[in-house]
Amino acid sequence: MNLVELESVRLSYGQAQALEEVTLRIGEEERVVLLGPSGCGKTTVLRLIAGFLAPDSGRVLLEGRPVSGPGRILVPPEKRNVGLVFQDLALWPHLTVRGNLDFVLRARKIPKSEWKERTGALLDLLGISDLADRKPAQLSGGQQQRAALARALVQEPRILLMDEPLSSLDYDLNRRLREEILRLRERLRFTLLYVTHDREEAFHIAQRIIVLSRGSIAFQGTPEEARAWFDS
Repeated sequence: MNLVELESVRLSYGQAQALEEVTLRIGEEERVVLLGPSGCGKTTVLRLIAGFLAPDSGRVLLEGRPVSGPGRILVPPEKRNVGLVFQDLALWPHLTVRGNLDFVLRARKIPKSEWKERTGALLDLLGISDLADRKPAQLSGGQQQRAALARALVQEPRILLMDEPLSSLDYDLNRRLREEILRLRERLRFTLLYVTHDREEAFHIAQRIIVLSRGSIAFQGTPEEARAWFDS
Protein backbone atom coordinates (compact mmCIF):
# COMPACT_ATOMS: atom_id res chain seq x y z
CA MET A 1 0.00 0.00 0.00
CA ASN A 2 1.23 3.52 -0.83
CA LEU A 3 1.02 5.47 2.39
CA VAL A 4 2.17 8.76 0.82
CA GLU A 5 1.60 9.93 -2.75
CA LEU A 6 2.36 13.15 -4.57
CA GLU A 7 0.80 13.29 -8.03
CA SER A 8 2.24 15.79 -10.54
CA VAL A 9 2.74 18.39 -7.83
CA ARG A 10 3.84 21.90 -8.74
CA LEU A 11 4.39 24.68 -6.23
CA SER A 12 5.97 28.10 -6.43
CA TYR A 13 6.79 30.85 -3.95
CA GLY A 14 5.96 33.97 -5.92
CA GLN A 15 8.14 33.86 -9.04
CA ALA A 16 10.38 31.09 -7.66
CA GLN A 17 9.45 27.56 -8.72
CA ALA A 18 9.91 25.24 -5.72
CA LEU A 19 8.56 21.97 -7.18
CA GLU A 20 8.07 21.07 -10.83
CA GLU A 21 5.76 18.13 -11.67
CA VAL A 22 6.92 15.98 -8.74
CA THR A 23 5.39 12.51 -8.53
CA LEU A 24 6.47 10.15 -5.77
CA ARG A 25 5.06 7.24 -3.81
CA ILE A 26 6.15 5.87 -0.45
CA GLY A 27 5.05 2.45 0.75
CA GLU A 28 4.02 1.34 4.20
CA GLU A 29 6.97 1.06 6.64
CA GLU A 30 9.42 2.17 3.95
CA ARG A 31 12.52 4.23 4.82
CA VAL A 32 12.93 6.93 2.18
CA VAL A 33 15.49 9.74 2.14
CA LEU A 34 15.07 12.96 0.14
CA LEU A 35 18.59 14.02 -0.75
CA GLY A 36 19.77 17.25 -2.33
CA PRO A 37 21.27 20.70 -1.73
CA SER A 38 19.55 23.59 0.01
CA GLY A 39 16.76 25.10 -2.06
CA CYS A 40 16.06 21.98 -4.14
CA GLY A 41 12.55 21.47 -2.71
CA LYS A 42 13.10 18.87 0.01
CA THR A 43 11.50 20.79 2.87
CA THR A 44 8.65 21.89 0.60
CA VAL A 45 7.77 18.22 0.02
CA LEU A 46 7.61 17.65 3.79
CA ARG A 47 5.46 20.73 4.32
CA LEU A 48 3.02 19.54 1.66
CA ILE A 49 2.73 16.11 3.29
CA ALA A 50 2.38 17.61 6.79
CA GLY A 51 -0.40 19.92 5.58
CA PHE A 52 1.28 23.31 5.98
CA LEU A 53 1.15 23.99 2.22
CA ALA A 54 -1.21 23.20 -0.65
CA PRO A 55 0.12 22.56 -4.18
CA ASP A 56 -0.52 24.97 -7.03
CA SER A 57 -1.45 21.93 -9.12
CA GLY A 58 -1.50 18.18 -8.57
CA ARG A 59 -2.54 16.56 -5.32
CA VAL A 60 -1.26 14.90 -2.14
CA LEU A 61 -2.72 11.63 -0.83
CA LEU A 62 -2.18 9.88 2.51
CA GLU A 63 -3.28 6.26 2.89
CA GLY A 64 -5.05 6.58 -0.47
CA ARG A 65 -7.09 9.61 0.64
CA PRO A 66 -6.67 13.04 -1.02
CA VAL A 67 -5.56 15.52 1.65
CA SER A 68 -4.55 18.48 -0.58
CA GLY A 69 -5.42 19.66 -4.07
CA PRO A 70 -4.75 22.73 -6.20
CA GLY A 71 -4.75 25.66 -3.79
CA ARG A 72 -6.70 23.74 -1.15
CA ILE A 73 -5.87 21.88 2.05
CA LEU A 74 -8.60 19.25 2.35
CA VAL A 75 -7.36 17.70 5.62
CA PRO A 76 -5.64 20.02 8.15
CA PRO A 77 -2.32 19.07 9.77
CA GLU A 78 -3.86 18.04 13.08
CA LYS A 79 -6.09 15.53 11.30
CA ARG A 80 -3.20 13.82 9.51
CA ASN A 81 -1.50 10.89 11.18
CA VAL A 82 1.92 12.46 10.63
CA GLY A 83 4.76 13.29 13.04
CA LEU A 84 7.36 15.92 12.20
CA VAL A 85 10.84 16.68 13.55
CA PHE A 86 12.00 20.11 12.38
CA GLN A 87 15.59 21.09 11.62
CA ASP A 88 15.57 23.52 14.56
CA LEU A 89 13.61 20.97 16.67
CA ALA A 90 11.03 23.64 17.65
CA LEU A 91 10.63 22.38 21.20
CA TRP A 92 8.47 24.78 23.23
CA PRO A 93 11.06 26.42 25.52
CA HIS A 94 8.65 27.27 28.35
CA LEU A 95 7.53 23.63 28.72
CA THR A 96 9.36 20.67 30.21
CA VAL A 97 10.09 17.59 28.12
CA ARG A 98 6.98 15.94 29.53
CA GLY A 99 5.03 19.17 28.98
CA ASN A 100 6.02 19.16 25.29
CA LEU A 101 4.63 15.65 24.92
CA ASP A 102 1.47 16.41 26.89
CA PHE A 103 0.82 19.46 24.70
CA VAL A 104 0.74 17.24 21.60
CA LEU A 105 -1.57 14.72 23.26
CA ARG A 106 -3.92 17.49 24.36
CA ALA A 107 -3.95 19.01 20.86
CA ARG A 108 -4.70 15.60 19.33
CA LYS A 109 -7.49 15.06 21.86
CA ILE A 110 -5.95 11.88 23.26
CA PRO A 111 -7.76 10.90 26.49
CA LYS A 112 -5.84 12.18 29.50
CA SER A 113 -5.98 8.73 31.06
CA GLU A 114 -3.49 7.58 28.35
CA TRP A 115 -0.97 10.39 28.75
CA LYS A 116 1.17 8.99 31.55
CA GLU A 117 1.54 5.57 29.96
CA ARG A 118 2.33 6.96 26.51
CA THR A 119 4.86 9.54 27.63
CA GLY A 120 6.48 7.20 30.15
CA ALA A 121 6.96 4.39 27.65
CA LEU A 122 8.42 6.69 25.01
CA LEU A 123 10.77 8.52 27.37
CA ASP A 124 12.00 5.14 28.64
CA LEU A 125 12.50 3.90 25.08
CA LEU A 126 14.59 6.97 24.24
CA GLY A 127 16.53 6.85 27.51
CA ILE A 128 15.45 10.30 28.75
CA SER A 129 12.88 9.49 31.44
CA ASP A 130 15.17 11.14 34.01
CA LEU A 131 14.98 14.39 32.01
CA ALA A 132 11.18 14.58 31.87
CA ASP A 133 10.97 17.62 34.15
CA ARG A 134 13.71 19.64 32.48
CA LYS A 135 13.15 22.42 29.97
CA PRO A 136 14.90 22.39 26.56
CA ALA A 137 17.53 24.95 27.62
CA GLN A 138 18.66 22.50 30.32
CA LEU A 139 19.34 19.72 27.79
CA SER A 140 22.37 18.90 25.66
CA GLY A 141 22.05 18.80 21.87
CA GLY A 142 21.60 15.03 21.81
CA GLN A 143 19.04 15.15 24.61
CA GLN A 144 17.08 17.81 22.74
CA GLN A 145 17.07 15.60 19.65
CA ARG A 146 15.65 12.71 21.67
CA ALA A 147 13.02 14.97 23.22
CA ALA A 148 11.99 16.19 19.75
CA LEU A 149 11.74 12.58 18.57
CA ALA A 150 9.60 11.70 21.57
CA ARG A 151 7.28 14.62 20.89
CA ALA A 152 6.87 13.59 17.24
CA LEU A 153 6.20 9.95 18.12
CA VAL A 154 3.93 10.33 21.15
CA GLN A 155 0.87 10.66 18.91
CA GLU A 156 1.81 7.25 17.40
CA PRO A 157 1.98 8.48 13.78
CA ARG A 158 2.06 6.10 10.84
CA ILE A 159 4.38 8.53 9.04
CA LEU A 160 7.39 10.33 10.54
CA LEU A 161 8.87 13.29 8.63
CA MET A 162 12.37 14.43 9.62
CA ASP A 163 13.87 17.62 8.21
CA GLU A 164 17.70 17.70 8.54
CA PRO A 165 17.32 16.72 12.23
CA LEU A 166 20.99 15.91 12.85
CA SER A 167 22.72 18.62 10.81
CA SER A 168 23.86 20.64 13.84
CA LEU A 169 25.47 17.71 15.68
CA ASP A 170 29.09 16.57 15.63
CA TYR A 171 29.95 13.43 13.66
CA ASP A 172 29.97 10.92 16.53
CA LEU A 173 26.64 12.08 17.99
CA ASN A 174 25.14 12.29 14.50
CA ARG A 175 26.07 8.66 13.85
CA ARG A 176 24.77 7.46 17.23
CA LEU A 177 21.43 9.17 16.70
CA ARG A 178 21.11 7.73 13.19
CA GLU A 179 21.31 4.30 14.79
CA GLU A 180 18.76 5.39 17.40
CA ILE A 181 16.32 6.47 14.67
CA LEU A 182 16.69 3.14 12.87
CA ARG A 183 16.19 1.24 16.13
CA LEU A 184 13.05 3.22 16.90
CA ARG A 185 11.66 2.66 13.41
CA GLU A 186 12.22 -1.07 13.72
CA ARG A 187 10.50 -1.09 17.11
CA LEU A 188 7.58 1.21 16.31
CA ARG A 189 7.13 0.33 12.60
CA PHE A 190 6.40 3.82 11.27
CA THR A 191 7.07 4.94 7.70
CA LEU A 192 10.07 7.28 7.60
CA LEU A 193 10.66 10.16 5.19
CA TYR A 194 13.98 11.77 6.05
CA VAL A 195 15.45 14.92 4.49
CA THR A 196 19.20 15.56 4.29
CA HIS A 197 21.89 17.11 2.11
CA ASP A 198 24.44 14.61 3.50
CA ARG A 199 25.09 11.54 1.34
CA GLU A 200 26.53 9.47 4.16
CA GLU A 201 23.40 10.02 6.25
CA ALA A 202 21.25 9.10 3.26
CA PHE A 203 23.18 5.90 2.51
CA HIS A 204 23.01 4.88 6.19
CA ILE A 205 19.30 5.47 6.75
CA ALA A 206 17.55 4.81 3.44
CA GLN A 207 16.03 1.79 1.80
CA ARG A 208 15.34 4.14 -1.12
CA ILE A 209 16.90 7.48 -1.99
CA ILE A 210 15.15 10.21 -3.98
CA VAL A 211 17.51 12.92 -5.25
CA LEU A 212 15.91 16.32 -5.83
CA SER A 213 17.46 18.94 -8.06
CA ARG A 214 15.90 22.34 -8.74
CA GLY A 215 12.46 21.15 -7.75
CA SER A 216 12.43 17.95 -9.80
CA ILE A 217 13.33 14.32 -9.12
CA ALA A 218 16.72 13.64 -10.69
CA PHE A 219 17.11 10.04 -9.46
CA GLN A 220 15.51 7.42 -7.25
CA GLY A 221 16.72 3.99 -6.30
CA THR A 222 18.50 1.97 -3.61
CA PRO A 223 21.56 3.34 -1.79
CA GLU A 224 23.76 1.06 -3.91
CA GLU A 225 22.17 2.39 -7.10
CA ALA A 226 22.53 5.94 -5.80
CA ARG A 227 26.26 5.46 -5.18
CA ALA A 228 26.70 4.22 -8.74
CA TRP A 229 24.62 7.13 -10.09
CA PHE A 230 26.69 9.71 -8.20
CA ASP A 231 29.93 8.06 -9.38
CA SER A 232 28.86 7.90 -13.04
